Amino acid sequence: MPRTPILLTLAALLVAPAAATAQPVESAFYNSVIPLRVDHLVGFTPTTFAIHPRGRRVVPIMVRVGGRTYRYVFDSASAVVGPSAGIYLRNMVRLRRYPSPQGVFLDRRLTAAERRHLEVRADLGRDADVLAVAAGHPACASGVSRAVARGIAAGRIRAWSAAGVAVPAGADAIALRRAGDGIERSSEPRFGAPTRAPAGARVVRDGGLSEAASGDLAVAAVTSWSRARAYASTTCAVPVGGSAPTDATVRALAHPDAYPITFVTLRRLGPPRGVRSITAAFLTYLNGPLATASFRTRGMLPATGDWPPVAVPTPPPGP
Repeated sequence: MPRTPILLTLAALLVAPAAATAQPVESAFYNSVIPLRVDHLVGFTPTTFAIHPRGRRVVPIMVRVGGRTYRYVFDSASAVVGPSAGIYLRNMVRLRRYPSPQGVFLDRRLTAAERRHLEVRADLGRDADVLAVAAGHPACASGVSRAVARGIAAGRIRAWSAAGVAVPAGADAIALRRAGDGIERSSEPRFGAPTRAPAGARVVRDGGLSEAASGDLAVAAVTSWSRARAYASTTCAVPVGGSAPTDATVRALAHPDAYPITFVTLRRLGPPRGVRSITAAFLTYLNGPLATASFRTRGMLPATGDWPPVAVPTPPPGP
């Protein structure tokens, strides 16, 4: 089923804390918003819960609220994937008098106005927009301007010659590939391009890296550094505006197309008390071995250094 962005309703905001503070529950939703640019790294909240080894039950995370312990499940059903988190951040601020355990996996810095009411609770990683081509492609040496990269991503520039890059005969027409899951032509909004891929473009999960790695000089892969860095020997990240990404420049956010991946919540998390307790448990999970192993497997570049070695614990049997 397509994952359609929806607004967080007041009912959804109130269900979780009400359930968590009234009586022990088998499951309840944790509202989390995941922008399309980071969905492949965070996942459609498979990182927010663990499945029992026999696959029969979701393993709950124990949350202490008001002297009582509750079985709280960070369930994937309430996750929202959207092209921009801005509307959800505004909704959180607008409804801050009715706090609930919710947050946003953000793909940009908070603005000064947003920082008045919102706070980064976890600095998870880094990524960047990338235009990748086959190794040895003329664009690897010449690079392109930022305007050209945006034109290619949006489908306005359809030939390498129009981009100012000379390629061999037969490869001049750009074969545009955009990263995404391919559902209803929805793709990741990279280099400012809209989520809907233009006519003639293909939406594939790796953004066209495997095709470029085969040596196809026509392919322009509009994708992420988290994916491209795994193809470093067979593709190259085209210098855009004179700069090609590296792990060091992306991690330091020194590259112009780099962005942070953080988890953001309201600054004030209560009352009710359950909001603080549930959010604290979720943050413990995000910084724990299960989430760390998932982020590492998905290719996320950590915010500092490298991922620490992790021994993922076996989830306990469900109650």
